[in-house]
Amino acid sequence: MKITVEEFWNRFKSKSDKLMDLDSLNTEEKDEILNSLDEDLKQYSEGLSFEISKLGTNGRKLTLTAEGDVDYFEDLINLYEQSPVLDFWDIVAFKQGKGANVNVSFGPYHLSSKKMWFMPMENQEDAEMLGLQIALDTKETEDEDLLVAVYSLIEEMIGEYECATMLSYFELTTITDNMEEKGFKPLTELPEFIEILL
Repeated sequence: MKITVEEFWNRFKSKSDKLMDLDSLNTEEKDEILNSLDEDLKQYSEGLSFEISKLGTNGRKLTLTAEGDVDYFEDLINLYEQSPVLDFWDIVAFKQGKGANVNVSFGPYHLSSKKMWFMPMENQEDAEMLGLQIALDTKETEDEDLLVAVYSLIEEMIGEYECATMLSYFELTTITDNMEEKGFKPLTELPEFIEILL
């Protein structure tokens, strides 16, 4: 059964005090309230998820995410634009970029942006979109887990929205000598590079 944006936010408001006090709930209560919020969100739009931050001095942050699936971006934006102003809640659309120094683990891979390189590549079909060649210290450039790990790392660096709307493809290559001479830049410079393009 689908619910409207307004119904979702009314349900969120009714749960907001309990969600703010997550840390004082037992495991069962915590799972129950988080599952309930997830069900509400899926009733509004099945492609959306959320993250709730740790409790800080200003309260908590609720991040609404479509997990990079552009098919659900419009639903997410509509939901965010009609979000209420609630004391001690910071409501954010899309996972935000964390900047230059990011580490990601996925499957057997542990990646650090400090140990990788990138080279921008033009997209012949769409000048607005960007391709990237990513160099890292591995011979395994086709492994599915590695591709997911690299995408996750890029998303963590530049944010969900930019990653999904600007990056059309990337390919992996192995680090060799003289990367700068070959036109590569340290991957830590990617957020700044993207910022200039925006």
